[in-house]
Amino acid sequence: MNEAVRLALINYGNFRGRTNRRNYWLFWLFTILISIPIGAIDRTFFGSHSYFLNLSEIFLFLPSIATATRRLHDVGKRGWWMIVPFVNIYLMVQPSGPLNQFEL
Repeated sequence: MNEAVRLALINYGNFRGRTNRRNYWLFWLFTILISIPIGAIDRTFFGSHSYFLNLSEIFLFLPSIATATRRLHDVGKRGWWMIVPFVNIYLMVQPSGPLNQFEL
């Protein structure tokens, strides 16, 4: 998981290339696992306000979009497919495709 998270955070602004299915889902698992304790800390200290959770979401927003875009490239689709509901979920679980126009 460390390698997948490191790659996602290092390439936070890189919308080119590809990300395999394993690294994509490990990064999403990381975002969920990091959100749970941060949300608990917010509820404990700030009640209904979620200051730290909002900061973590802001910090992880761009890496999440970039990783999803590279994952869509891996299955041979453009990153814009991300905005189509349910289609992007189907594409995210597809196995990696052969070399395509998104290969660097």
